[in-house]
Amino acid sequence: MKVGVVGAGPSGLCMGMFLEHEVEVLEARSEPGGHAGTILVDGYTFDHGPHIMFSKDKEILDFMVSSLGDNVHTCTRKNRIAYAGRLVKYPFENDLAALPQDETYECVRDFFLNPHRERYPEPADLREWFLHHFGEAMSEKYFFPYNEKVWNVPVSDLSMLWADRIPQPPPEDVLKSALGISTEGYLHQLHYHYPLRGGYQAISEAWAKRVQPHYGFDVTRISLPPDGGVIVSDGSEERHYDRIVSTIPLPRLVQVADFEIPDRVRAAIDALMINPMIVVSLGIAGEDAEQLTAVYFPEPEFKVNRISFPATFSPHNAPDGHYSIQAEITCRPDDPVWAWSDQQALDHVVEGLVEARIIGGPDAVAFSHVHRVEHAYVVYQRGYEEHAAVVREWFPQQGIDLCGRFSYFEYVNVDGAVARAMEIAAGLNGRPVRLDAATAAA
Repeated sequence: MKVGVVGAGPSGLCMGMFLEHEVEVLEARSEPGGHAGTILVDGYTFDHGPHIMFSKDKEILDFMVSSLGDNVHTCTRKNRIAYAGRLVKYPFENDLAALPQDETYECVRDFFLNPHRERYPEPADLREWFLHHFGEAMSEKYFFPYNEKVWNVPVSDLSMLWADRIPQPPPEDVLKSALGISTEGYLHQLHYHYPLRGGYQAISEAWAKRVQPHYGFDVTRISLPPDGGVIVSDGSEERHYDRIVSTIPLPRLVQVADFEIPDRVRAAIDALMINPMIVVSLGIAGEDAEQLTAVYFPEPEFKVNRISFPATFSPHNAPDGHYSIQAEITCRPDDPVWAWSDQQALDHVVEGLVEARIIGGPDAVAFSHVHRVEHAYVVYQRGYEEHAAVVREWFPQQGIDLCGRFSYFEYVNVDGAVARAMEIAAGLNGRPVRLDAATAAA
């Protein structure tokens, strides 16, 4: 079987490595990486949004890390939450003693004396789930505002699928954290890996050497000829395949589809939600004494939901005597924030970081870069599962398998993208994918 793979991001590259067929990977750009790509400019290394390597699946994590050879840096998470004028250790429930004393009491009281456990014994949405597991104080102070800021929908409209990603703290840890005894949460994220040089795109670069994508092929039409198979065209040449794997965003796939898509499938696609993101990358003069990994901002006035520190991920991500900060602003496509000019976004970020005492003043900014990511965050709102199921069932029946965050439509990190590519490749191969065999064959 001849298979075409559209897109040379991590999902497409993994399909290229895992499929036991004649495979060709097509990529519109001149380099691999997709959403997990990297920008190298003026001695700084910035990803298209922060990415680090961690996973609950040791086999997949080992596969990713080993792809880098000796080009790998290992770090320990040092995340904070900007709350009440102070930086609280992440996750929130593991540093309750850092809150004002009356708020520490409220959080502990509502966690241990929690009427919502009986009120919502089987939570129907994420709002009820947070109340059930954390109580009202922690939910109102952090979990509700932060999640609504990131996903841009009321927390009551978020699917219970998110709950699978949120560990529940042992009661002992909550009590310890209120007393100032250090504890750690989200242990699978505590230690992480990152490429020493080349940014996160270095992983895709390593995989691309094995796959050898066909670059500069910007797909403008996908058609289904009557005699079977799939034709992919960039406007100047056509490629014929027995079937394809699409990793491009669903809206883009619909745009280039030269075949009839039933109304129910189009309606399902239209109901799925992707939020865009404005990314403001800053170079800061001086040394970073704190070496933080990330800071989360739950308050709604400051539009940034998270900042990260790329030079903490790797010391080679900033020039000597400087460090770097990358700020993310997520919003809905119809939000006035998405229409901000680059200067408006930059000014807002710098002013907010100065106010939060993350940087000393505007003069500390030695470099700035603003870019926009049209497809950034897949949102699991109510009804997501039903809409996604319709799409995932129909396209493979046409010879078009879906894979990747914005095509299969799931909010996954790269380890999850590898896992999904393994599953889809196994279906096409007729047997499970072995990572060691795939690596050796490549």
